Amino acid sequence: MSVTDETYERIRRVCSILESIACKYAPESNEALAVRDAASAYILVHQRESLRKAYEQLKAAEGGQLSDEMKAKLRRVGIDPDDLDEEIVTTDG
Repeated sequence: MSVTDETYERIRRVCSILESIACKYAPESNEALAVRDAASAYILVHQRESLRKAYEQLKAAEGGQLSDEMKAKLRRVGIDPDDLDEEIVTTDG
């Protein structure tokens, strides 16, 4: 199973648990809304972490530094490599 598949399975499993918790409350109750917000946040955190790992793998494959052309390609698909570099320095350093 690939890292992406493992991440997807983890997200699916946790969100299924959160959904079963949310179902115990009225659909528009504060509790149900909070559980849904927690599920959304969980998904976003894991998507961001997967993106960061993929970015690091890409950089490693490119010798540790991306060309301006590669950075431009990433930006065209909505990924800001400078933002990911800043995050890595902040979390790793």
